[in-house]
Amino acid sequence: MNSWSELVQASNYTLLSSQSDAIDESTLLLCPLDHKSALEVIGPDSKSFLQGQLSCDLDEVSDTQWRLGAHCNHKGRMLSSFRASALGEEHIRLILRHNISENAHKALAKYAIFSKAELSVNSDLLGLGLSGTNAENQLQAWQLPRPKDGQCAEHNGVQILNISGDRFEIWTDSERMKNLLDQLKSEPLLVDNAYWRLLDIRAGIAEIEAGVEESIIPQMLNFNELDGINYQKGCYTGQEIIARMQYRGNLKRHTVRLLNKADNADDFDSTSLKSGAELFCADSKQAVGELVNIAISSEGIEALAVIKDDAAEKALALSPDGPWNFTVEPLPYAIT
Repeated sequence: MNSWSELVQASNYTLLSSQSDAIDESTLLLCPLDHKSALEVIGPDSKSFLQGQLSCDLDEVSDTQWRLGAHCNHKGRMLSSFRASALGEEHIRLILRHNISENAHKALAKYAIFSKAELSVNSDLLGLGLSGTNAENQLQAWQLPRPKDGQCAEHNGVQILNISGDRFEIWTDSERMKNLLDQLKSEPLLVDNAYWRLLDIRAGIAEIEAGVEESIIPQMLNFNELDGINYQKGCYTGQEIIARMQYRGNLKRHTVRLLNKADNADDFDSTSLKSGAELFCADSKQAVGELVNIAISSEGIEALAVIKDDAAEKALALSPDGPWNFTVEPLPYAIT
């Protein structure tokens, strides 16, 4: 078994929808992270190679600390975004969206031909999200480390990242993952990956996925507020554009959190409700932004979008003719 669908089917687990009434956010929820993949960079030059490619400082990435980061083209537009961590001196792991993983691999690999570093998408690795007040207790029951915010740890082939507070990601192979689930005292409450995407949206942490590749610079995703850009590290691909945008202060688009209180969100037109879909406001026939990440919840449609700053106080729509049913909701951090 090397996929979540096979593991869930073989174990007769129930996979709940993110809209299920059975979800209790205060206890323990487990989310198969089948919307993500791991891009492994291994070799003596892995860190130095990536230092010249990524927006984050690889000297701050270790086996105990992860960082958000981006790989950009020469125009500073993001090809991928990820959480970077290390597993030893010669192994960097980038956790990113599955639907861009192969493109991200190719984009980085073409720069690695003169470096002692091998890149591969690890198809044998499974990710599991833990969320809720009992998440840390469950890690303790599994006899796994419990890293603090922004930190990570590895134990016997199992890597744990603390995303924030009581939210963790576990990455390991399918056999170890099944062993962890089998140790639970009761059948696990598994929720589909839309719930994990929803938590990222509510945390204001946007991810590059298919549909928005090469259209956004890191500051537009608020990466400067989330330690995803280091302005002192030196040169990397796209650095000149990114630094100029920071120091000249002419950035006019940022990521916002949107809510559409749709009664029948599942019936929404899937051809328009997708990453990269344009957004409009009532006083302009020109697009003022685009959707980046979307998830359906019991509240309706929740999303992160990059929009013009002067549209942040206005109701938005997916059509220049309305309806104007997307409203901007507060982020859990300030944009400076």
